[in-house]
Amino acid sequence: MRKSIILIAIVLLIGFGKGQKALGKNNSAGSSSGQESFKKNCAVCHGEKGLGDGLAARFLFPKPRNFSDVMFKIRSTSSGDVPTEQDLFDTIKNGMPGSAMPSFSYLQDEERWDLIEYIKTLGVKKIGRKKVNIWKIRRKPHVIKVPPQPGLTSELLAMGKELYLDKDIACKECHGEKGRGDGPKASSLKDDWDYPTVPNDFTRGIYKGGGTVRDLYLRFTTGMAGTPMPSFEESLPSDKDRWALTYYVKSLAGKKVAKQLSQEKIVVKKVNKEISMDPKDDIWKDVRVVKIPTMLLWQRQEAAEAVSIKAIQNSRKIAFLIEWEDSVVNSRSIRHEDFTDAVAVQFALTKPRGHFSMGSKEDPVNIWQWRLDRQMDLEKFHDMEDVYPAMVRDDYQLANPDYPKSLEKEGHLPISSAQFHEKTYITGWGAGNQFSTPTRPRAVEDLNAGGFSTLEIQESGDQGVAGQGIWNNGNWQVVFMRSMKTASAKDVQFEVGKQVSIAFALWDGERRDRDGQKAVSFWQILEIEK
Repeated sequence: MRKSIILIAIVLLIGFGKGQKALGKNNSAGSSSGQESFKKNCAVCHGEKGLGDGLAARFLFPKPRNFSDVMFKIRSTSSGDVPTEQDLFDTIKNGMPGSAMPSFSYLQDEERWDLIEYIKTLGVKKIGRKKVNIWKIRRKPHVIKVPPQPGLTSELLAMGKELYLDKDIACKECHGEKGRGDGPKASSLKDDWDYPTVPNDFTRGIYKGGGTVRDLYLRFTTGMAGTPMPSFEESLPSDKDRWALTYYVKSLAGKKVAKQLSQEKIVVKKVNKEISMDPKDDIWKDVRVVKIPTMLLWQRQEAAEAVSIKAIQNSRKIAFLIEWEDSVVNSRSIRHEDFTDAVAVQFALTKPRGHFSMGSKEDPVNIWQWRLDRQMDLEKFHDMEDVYPAMVRDDYQLANPDYPKSLEKEGHLPISSAQFHEKTYITGWGAGNQFSTPTRPRAVEDLNAGGFSTLEIQESGDQGVAGQGIWNNGNWQVVFMRSMKTASAKDVQFEVGKQVSIAFALWDGERRDRDGQKAVSFWQILEIEK
């Protein structure tokens, strides 16, 4: 009894700090719960065993972390040390801008701590004949003690610029003289796994470990394990030097700080008149706009940073107005080097919902995709003869008299669009593949998926989604519209007072986006206004 009282007193006196639960204590219940959470939220990218080889990994750049390496970019600890549990907690909560790691701020604190405990069980290496958990044999990490932050002065800023441009510090070699990620070494950089890596463009305000001055000070002090970004803990031992460099780098983006994906509520406003497909119609004027951050799955320096959403319904129809920045219009995808602008809306069909990256087998999704090339085809179907007007085609050897071979005087048959050919000779169309159909009645396709590589188009009779896009002065505005209720079990159904999980994806044809190379949002909450 006396020992129990002493133990309770110790726990009350010490506590766990910031709500942190005790970790590394072989908490089997927490580990089991963490494993389930990992499978649901993390395995699609990081793999079932945390080796960075999930189904989504081939679509991602940079690649997902291999947890068996116990090498983490975001730490408050010295170079070579493991992160603290609080470091891992903050990364899971905040996500990592400039990567495909979203914010899991919607998880409860307890769920995050359970996740961390399970992730620590994945840090296993084979040493000799034994498998050893690296977390258990590593020395206790040295936590960087951040000194008091000085106030910003012109002198400190000038000092930071001088350090940034210093040839020995070599920041400009990777990040470029003006911090745009275009230094002379930028194109040749690789990470510890020999994958190409892109230096950060500081002018975009993207900071993987947080955008405060303190956060940047830690990045310069700790370095980013597994990347070419070194620690300046020894090469810049002076606190003043590191603060100066931090302030200068922070100044390159002004007050701009990129936000990682989070979860917002989009309320579908009730209107009492017919809904127009025109994005410029007055019906959209007084509708609340929700701006949702997007993240690139395949990183590059230029990207739309957010998508703006408006939603309305009139009890019969529901419509969404989606707007995003895009400086160049790309309307063709005929040649292999051409790609089109596009946007998609994704709805979860189950509760609990599946992963935001196209759901899963158990938790499928319904997707509406608008593509500019499809909209252009509604006016006139564009085919190879539009790109190469001087082309000719061979005749079909067994197709007399429909495709006669006796045209010696005229030469080869002139090329004509696929829609004027016999289906037999266009195999995708002939086999009934709706993706190959050259005559499409809509600019939007109604699709379903249950994870990567499972995308299917719904039957033509179930294609009930309409869409129209307008490009205006560097911005796309696209309207989607569909009946609130449909007869298809594969469709999302909308009810007044009901909540639906919704997500978005953007493709920039100018940047060669296609398939899984795109910008996406996290799941948002769509609420149908009463």
